[in-house]
Amino acid sequence: MREVLRRIVAAVCLYGGIALCLTVDSGLYQIEPIDWNREVYDRQQQSQQITGMMGQYLGPEMVEDVDLASNTRGTIDEFIAEETEGRLIDVSGSQWEGLWNDIAATVQDRAPSKAWAQRRGQKYHEDYVYLPSSARPLKQLAATWPQGYLQTYVRIKPVRSTARPQYLSVSICGPSCIRDGALTHIVYPYRTLGASLLLSGLLFYILVPRRPTPETGMFYQARAAGWLPDFLAAFGSGAFFGLPFLITSDTAGGPLSSDWWPLTFFMWAMAGLFASIFVITTWYQTRRVTWDNDGISVGTWGKSPQHFLATEIESIDPFTWKMPTWLRYAAWIISIFNWRATSSAILLERSDPGFQLAINDGTTFCFTGDGLYGADGLLKWIDAHEIPVNAEARELMKTKSAYECGKAGTIVGTIFAVLTLGAGTPFLLQLAADAMPQPEPQYRDASFESKTEFVQPIRDAKPTLIESTTTTSPDMASNVVITPEVLQREAEIIEQIKQIRDELRGLQSEIGTVSNPNAEVIEKVQTAMQQLTELQAEFDAVRGTSPSEKVVPESP
Repeated sequence: MREVLRRIVAAVCLYGGIALCLTVDSGLYQIEPIDWNREVYDRQQQSQQITGMMGQYLGPEMVEDVDLASNTRGTIDEFIAEETEGRLIDVSGSQWEGLWNDIAATVQDRAPSKAWAQRRGQKYHEDYVYLPSSARPLKQLAATWPQGYLQTYVRIKPVRSTARPQYLSVSICGPSCIRDGALTHIVYPYRTLGASLLLSGLLFYILVPRRPTPETGMFYQARAAGWLPDFLAAFGSGAFFGLPFLITSDTAGGPLSSDWWPLTFFMWAMAGLFASIFVITTWYQTRRVTWDNDGISVGTWGKSPQHFLATEIESIDPFTWKMPTWLRYAAWIISIFNWRATSSAILLERSDPGFQLAINDGTTFCFTGDGLYGADGLLKWIDAHEIPVNAEARELMKTKSAYECGKAGTIVGTIFAVLTLGAGTPFLLQLAADAMPQPEPQYRDASFESKTEFVQPIRDAKPTLIESTTTTSPDMASNVVITPEVLQREAEIIEQIKQIRDELRGLQSEIGTVSNPNAEVIEKVQTAMQQLTELQAEFDAVRGTSPSEKVVPESP
């Protein structure tokens, strides 16, 4: 029974651990406190930089009336109203004021606690905080979320003070967004449990002792028909089981979503083929025959051995084991479309000769030859009781001598176990430590009177589209001749960016709701955002890498 339990526990820990390690948290908000004065300043600066750059090549009179930040020239309230139109949620209360205070302090390097600091984004996402949508008081937003938007503004009106309202930008995070910005324990909340399951399954499989070898008996060797095939089963089935989680990691819904279930079904079917090796090795490791003066006992699948008297045994006949016909045909059909599968189809055609023990009531017990020990001892017992034995089966049984425990087998098994534990244990422990769950931040009640003025910090961030065209050193700017080809390419990139932005505006009405988002449209939005990033990088590189770029020699 221990061999059955060994593989059941190992399989449950393997597949459960992989699923938990690769499952991304889908219930997160990406939150940023808004400094509207900084927003106005940044847009006006960008407008000046663009018009200044274009004026150098087109002439100041051509851009004199161009103002790309015209919506910031009015009052701050007018600018806020235009930016938040159609996606504004009004809230109030000490819970919201306390939440805003803590978020603002966190992004300004003054986190009120370690738990809040752990919720802050990393790298280029340090201005954001990642919180669960079920947290108090964020769970109120689901009922009033603007339809068709993934991002909204929350206006927090003070209750007991004359301070101005404060704003939060709240976005629904997709898997790719979470992985780029949040820390590991936020992205993969179940990874520590998953890594612990994987390690537990590994330790259980290796450390649970095996059944003692009988002095007289017929059984299969653990190495050839046990842990080596089990290792192949775990590696192959684990890889195919985990692939759907990795392939669908950038989309909402995961591997079981309606868009991905055909791929998931195929991958998990392949995983099932490899997992069937667990069943086969269980059969081998629980198949055991012992005998005494009265008869023989046959044990299989961990059940109580069946005892048969010598007079009940009819004969020993030859037996040949082959792969199921449907599986062999399927392999050859696959090889027609993929020649690389031909070798697998050939391997499936192999057969394993053995023998079968026939009982008077029609029951038969089959034994294949590979990895079998002790058949010659059973043959002597059979001959002593004058039971008929087929000549072909007799020759095979003579070659299967009794098992002798040698040092070589013990050394190989020990080395394999040590290498497996030595490589797997540190990796899984590190995986669990990196994603160790952190305490939830405390959501305090407060008021805007208890906060200091929020000013969005200036960080060393990746240059924007505008900054990338204006940060060239004076010496380089004076030495580079901007050709019409460069200007034309820049205009093409700007036009492509405009087209993608128009596409994003069109997708806003198709995104769905918070409770029922449209995964296909969300994926299109993410693709468009990736294209914008690539165009940004291309725009940054146009002047520095343009083949038409020429350097004017300095005058003596």
